[in-house]
Amino acid sequence: MTQPSDIPSKSPKPDGRVARGEITRARVLDAAERCFAATGFDAVSIRQIAAESGVTLGVVGFHGGSKEELFRTVLARRTETLNRLRRESLAQLRANESVTLEDLIDAYITPYLDIASRGDPQWRAYAQLIARLVSDDRYYPEMKDRYDPVALEYLAAIAELYPEADPQLMATALVLTVASMISIVASNLRIDGLSGKPAPRTPLGYRKVLVDFCAGGFRRAIE
Repeated sequence: MTQPSDIPSKSPKPDGRVARGEITRARVLDAAERCFAATGFDAVSIRQIAAESGVTLGVVGFHGGSKEELFRTVLARRTETLNRLRRESLAQLRANESVTLEDLIDAYITPYLDIASRGDPQWRAYAQLIARLVSDDRYYPEMKDRYDPVALEYLAAIAELYPEADPQLMATALVLTVASMISIVASNLRIDGLSGKPAPRTPLGYRKVLVDFCAGGFRRAIE
């Protein structure tokens, strides 16, 4: 007599509804990201996001919730990737015996430059969105818990190199470093205009000059 344990178990069939739901959710989030980047949080409506994503208002609400919840989700999915890459870079540096300020700044800014240089229009939209948010203190509460923990880890590593440095000056120098990074990613057209020659086509092409510029300013500010 065949025992239940002898009967081959059948793997459950993939649920097509789940896959379609995930695709729709990604489409809604991508559309929201583009809308927020183009005109800012205040100017965007759920109706616009629905039109951009090609779904109904109800579908946007189902996958994203309110506009505020949708905004938080849009931020969260990108910061998780950036935080992971930055922490991995910092862990690699800590495994070395000799770490410089340039190394730490490079490890912090390069993941952002690299991702922004891959040609993904959604990461480009995210970069434009962040450029809007950092200039408005209203959004700092939303940004604080997402970005500051990793930033503090890097500041702690820099403090190991400069134990006598003023924490406020270090924080100021890091914020200015981030501003430079964001500016390069958001637009480089003015560099073309002022220099009279083509500038690097991707943000990653500015990696060396940006690291040198930020490290020099950082060091001058805290020493």
